[in-house]
Amino acid sequence: MEEIKKQNIFFRLTKLIIWVIIIWLIIIYNNYSNFKTDILVKENKIIEIKSWETVKDLSKKLDINYYFLKEYLSDKKFELLKWRFEINKDSNIEEILKSLEKPLAEKQVDVTILEWWNIFDIDDYLTKKWYINEWDYIKYTENPEKIKALSKFYSFIDPNFITLEWFLYPDSYEVKYPVEINKLVIKQLDNFENKVYKKILKNKKPDEILQIVNLASIVEKEEKSNSEKSTVAGILKKRLENNWNIWADITVCYPHKLTANECKMVVSKYIWEKSEYNTRTMTGLPKTPIWNPQFSSIEAVVNPNITDYWFYLHNTNSGKIYYWKTNAEHEANKKYLYK
Repeated sequence: MEEIKKQNIFFRLTKLIIWVIIIWLIIIYNNYSNFKTDILVKENKIIEIKSWETVKDLSKKLDINYYFLKEYLSDKKFELLKWRFEINKDSNIEEILKSLEKPLAEKQVDVTILEWWNIFDIDDYLTKKWYINEWDYIKYTENPEKIKALSKFYSFIDPNFITLEWFLYPDSYEVKYPVEINKLVIKQLDNFENKVYKKILKNKKPDEILQIVNLASIVEKEEKSNSEKSTVAGILKKRLENNWNIWADITVCYPHKLTANECKMVVSKYIWEKSEYNTRTMTGLPKTPIWNPQFSSIEAVVNPNITDYWFYLHNTNSGKIYYWKTNAEHEANKKYLYK
């Protein structure tokens, strides 16, 4: 008798579970049927699909069921374009998909390139702003055919240079969105030509300009104050002329393709690494400039302030710079580092 009761309980429980599943499937079916016909967007929306985003991201932006959307698209030829789109009020799924086939017209955006950024910073910035796909800016500026073609229009570019990075002048630029890399690069080169080349480099050859920009790229990071840059440039030039290692630690990260912020976290890891960019372990300038400096740093190298100083140190809190004539003075006064 007890066994029969157990069987009846098991049977009723199984029957209940089956009914729950059936009801659940009916609800899903009805909801999916409604999904195909209901109004899904109840107000006008402008959405932006970034280069790395998927249909799942689209469902979040539109606040609609991802699984229903995925199922609905399963038998359709649908490509999620990376752009900006306007979804009209009271749109159903078919109307939404039609809207996603019509990108909005271009708009003007401001692109700001900072003076202490290298090529990896610029590409990272443009990517995170959704203006380009990752590494596209780097690929363009390192393309030998582009460099050779642009060398015909800019006297400071040698067709054999390995990148345009050194002349991509830091500034704010108004460009159309999505950003056309070639037009942004030309704006930057025009800026370098007008703000730097024509003013202080016009009578110099490309290789000489490259050497100036190389040292200026170090001065750019070594000293932020325009009033002190020429003195720092003078000290570094004296070290170079006397075959000293110039000991500018900000050069060590460049061959590892790191942004400035990434470098801050690991600079100590590479401080004694032997490379063509480590100015602690090599004499002379790095293999190439380490970013694109602004006019004040380039001018400081062209017109350095030659003093009796050979050493300098910055206070880590105030940024104030201190100078010394001998290494003994330099070592004895490292207290100024934290003063």
